Amino acid sequence: MATLIILVVLLIITITVVFWRTPDATPSDEAAGAGDDGVSRETAPTTLEGALVTQLLQGGISRAQYQQALSRLAARDDERNPMSVPGSDRPDAAA
Repeated sequence: MATLIILVVLLIITITVVFWRTPDATPSDEAAGAGDDGVSRETAPTTLEGALVTQLLQGGISRAQYQQALSRLAARDDERNPMSVPGSDRPDAAA
């Protein structure tokens, strides 16, 4: 009996997924399509890391250029937001 219930639930879920209707694209969605660089505006990277990955995957930069850019980005981030090891500012911490 439990097997029958599970099969019916799975059948209902499968039918729902297969026949689920998605809304048609509106003209504003089509106008917001891909930008000049071929990347759609909805998936355009919002961070420098994302832009670097996009350039790497599209062949715009080499792997070495990507790694060099990330190391520069990490150095810049370390200068702007230095991190300390937890507990190193305690007076009883070993030197």
